[in-house]
Amino acid sequence: MITPVQLKMLTRQEALELAFTEQLPQQTYNGQDYLILPSQLFYEAIGITMPELPEVDFYSYETDSDPELFREKSEGFSLLALSNQELLCVRAADVKAIKSYAESQLLDLSTTTKVPPEQRIATLRRTAVLVMDDLFNDPSPENISRSSKVVGSFVYVIMKDPSAYLFLAKLSSHDPYTLQHSVGTAVNSIILGRKIGITDETELTELGMAGLLHDIGKTKIDSAIINKEGPLNDDEWVEMKKHPQYGYELVKDHPEIAESTKRAILEHHEQPDQKGYPKQIPYDQVHLFAKIVCLSDIFNALITDRPYSKAISPFEAFKLIKLKISHKVDPELLNTLIRVYGGDI
Repeated sequence: MITPVQLKMLTRQEALELAFTEQLPQQTYNGQDYLILPSQLFYEAIGITMPELPEVDFYSYETDSDPELFREKSEGFSLLALSNQELLCVRAADVKAIKSYAESQLLDLSTTTKVPPEQRIATLRRTAVLVMDDLFNDPSPENISRSSKVVGSFVYVIMKDPSAYLFLAKLSSHDPYTLQHSVGTAVNSIILGRKIGITDETELTELGMAGLLHDIGKTKIDSAIINKEGPLNDDEWVEMKKHPQYGYELVKDHPEIAESTKRAILEHHEQPDQKGYPKQIPYDQVHLFAKIVCLSDIFNALITDRPYSKAISPFEAFKLIKLKISHKVDPELLNTLIRVYGGDI
């Protein structure tokens, strides 16, 4: 655990990540637990404007005496006054409020303008994976809404900086294969959607949400099936093929999830040869977002290390898809994704 002395030397970005991952130090005074945090968590530069602050009581940090209340949750506070407190305390019971504040700041890339773009994107990805961890542990409406903010941040990156395409694409292949796969699928879906001409930010967010949530139905499948190392038997495979329907059932009544996203979750395993699942519908009836997510799902799985297979290069992945499983994907989308990664095969 980081010490109070080390807290003073953190950048704001580092402080936000510690707060979000609940790694801030704690100290007990007269039986009451407090979190210790740097005031740098709440601002980038000194000024006279009022910062956005979480609704918690702030206490002074003292090494040899009890913390004293200096700002109640209902009060505003200037940056100049806040900067006079190098370290401060909040009650440990307010850890969720601090974590939520840190998450909102990490996902709002416009608030971290002094951080190099590559570092901001890498931080965003780490934040996204942790949000997905919460989502897969608890696919609640609240956590689904949080995931929407994650996708919105990725869309922001791509719309504001087209050069982020390649960097984001590279990021999608460098993490261990678990929840990161969902984030990688979302990233590639957004990139591919933008490449085929989708420019509306709302549509791109809906597409990214489809990529992020495409496997959410697996939370309803026995973990013994999900984590099985060898091939699934017939009964297990029948159950596994239900995950698109399970996923659809989880999101169908969520007011913040678009119909296009819901359809993509339901249809992302449908195929041109009508041998997919769960409905085996004609391919011209499959939603475009489902086709994009399908390809992004397959591609990201191939270029990512998995428990049972090593990652292959994007070139090798495209070659394998064309030679072995082209019947599962839209050929025009495949050619477009190949161009995103820089060429032909």
